[in-house]
Amino acid sequence: MRVLIADDEEPKLASIVDWLSIFSASSEILTSRSVRSSIETILRESPDLVLLDMSLPTFDISSGENGGRPQGFGGIEVLRNLEFYGANTKVIVVTQYEAFDENGKHVDLRVLRERLTKESPGIFVDCVYYNAISDDWKVELGGHITKLQEP
Repeated sequence: MRVLIADDEEPKLASIVDWLSIFSASSEILTSRSVRSSIETILRESPDLVLLDMSLPTFDISSGENGGRPQGFGGIEVLRNLEFYGANTKVIVVTQYEAFDENGKHVDLRVLRERLTKESPGIFVDCVYYNAISDDWKVELGGHITKLQEP
């Protein structure tokens, strides 16, 4: 299985990479850190699964580059591009936020899950809440990956 982990926060990204390399040792792991690099990597590498952070900067952050406009829902832009380009991949949102603010409106994970299920059927799998001090996310994410690998 080829898996892209799209996340701009280094400790979370490293944690997911470390866990996935043990959970699914045969998987090829790719990484990206922004909306733009995630879309480019998906189109170029055709991963089977994308573990997608919801809040990504527009561009990769580098020396002298701030990553462009911060996007609280950058993950939604990635999903919309996947649909536009007809990418054949599944997406699991892995976020460390229990809720988001969208134009002054509170959007919790339940609401986000319902929205993404309607907007991206066939692509979106689920939302997993990442918490660095708990292993619950590993169990939940592992269950989704196992189910996706079933014939």
